[in-house]
Amino acid sequence: MEKRHKHVSPTLDIMAKKIFSLPEVTVAFIRDILDLDVVDAQILEGTQLHKKDFDEDELFSTSVDVRAKLNDGTEVIIEIQVRKQHYFLNRFHYYLANQLVENVQQLRQQGQTHKMYEQMEPVYGIAILEKSLLLDEEAAINKYWLTNSRSGKQLKAYYKNGKHQNLLQVAFLELDKYNKDENLTDAGRQWLEFFGNLPFTKAPSQAVAHADSLLDSSSWTKEEKTMIDERIRIQENYDMTLETAIDEAREEGLEQGRKQLVCK
Repeated sequence: MEKRHKHVSPTLDIMAKKIFSLPEVTVAFIRDILDLDVVDAQILEGTQLHKKDFDEDELFSTSVDVRAKLNDGTEVIIEIQVRKQHYFLNRFHYYLANQLVENVQQLRQQGQTHKMYEQMEPVYGIAILEKSLLLDEEAAINKYWLTNSRSGKQLKAYYKNGKHQNLLQVAFLELDKYNKDENLTDAGRQWLEFFGNLPFTKAPSQAVAHADSLLDSSSWTKEEKTMIDERIRIQENYDMTLETAIDEAREEGLEQGRKQLVCK
């Protein structure tokens, strides 16, 4: 399928950081995917584009890690995964749990030990995956939360200001399932089209259109263009190296198979 932008992808880490640096885009994304009543958000991590040297062997295991604090205090971690990893779920779970622990430790350091459980806020997660991970699910967008195994009712906890919500909530967008899911909402479909770099089937919302405008190279600063071009070059080199290694391994396997047949 034709790409919306031929030379850059929204899942490129440096582009994703630029996209999620816009609070209005992050708010709309979280609202649409987690179905939360989000009014505003503060971007705590993942907003800065830094020029640095990268380890090409580890470049594309995880592209970006964005952490946003919503107007009600809830934190949401957004991560983009461009390479399939068998233990990604384990690592993503660790990230969420670790952030929750870090937040509580900060409360303790502030001397709020008597109120730290009252003051702690839930930490949710959204993972954008280029390659399917949930192979038993046909849907392109899947959401999970804690429920009672018998009644299906959500396990909710009380937080400050009378807030009563689920302890944990995570969502997964699997971009390669886009054409297989016929039950998408308009909001879900446009985010899959956006991050999948696919043509929009309907006019995108204001937030998605704003995010898409950032992929227009004419809007980049000279420094951004230099960094983005370098990241694209590194990714292309990485992809070619990986493809060569796979081809060589396949050929080596075929050669070993031929030798074994000759020996029989």
